[in-house]
Amino acid sequence: MTDLDIGIRGDCGPTLLYVHTDEGSSTFVDKAPPDDPRERAICRALLLHALRLLDACEPATPAP
Repeated sequence: MTDLDIGIRGDCGPTLLYVHTDEGSSTFVDKAPPDDPRERAICRALLLHALRLLDACEPATPAP
């Protein structure tokens, strides 16, 4: 595996970057989906996993 120099400026704001399995390309998935169906499926699975992690660390909402 190699390091990927993506050249993103630190002030470009929040963004979601998906690095493709070919180790040579990437897609800002908050701007456009990956073109390849396999890459979209992998990206979708990673996003769902990240959402589950975020949900798991949210404090429980007290009942009214």
